[in-house]
Amino acid sequence: MRSVERALLQFDKHGRLRQWPSKRSVQTLALWALWAALPAGEALRERDVNAHLNREHMFGDPAILRRSMISCGLLTRKNDGTDYKRVEQAPPAEAEMLIHTVTSLRRARTEGAVLT
Repeated sequence: MRSVERALLQFDKHGRLRQWPSKRSVQTLALWALWAALPAGEALRERDVNAHLNREHMFGDPAILRRSMISCGLLTRKNDGTDYKRVEQAPPAEAEMLIHTVTSLRRARTEGAVLT
């Protein structure tokens, strides 16, 4: 699973996306990992989506992530720009592998923060 390995290189040891990947296939996989960090079944305001995304990436551009997630069908929003929602769906196998690994890294990060 070379594409999963490439996508993992874009994340730091804490499961945060370090940069926006240049290759479209890697971008899409990375978006799945971010999708998994959004709460399921909840309507969110733009600032709430930004807050979730900002915790999970390091390059300061939640807008590109939101727009890309919408164009990939991972996130929806009302026409007026309110009420974003994660689109519930089964991730492809490669995305599932990436989500599992990145989620483990995130869990270690949050558990470490609780201990300190």
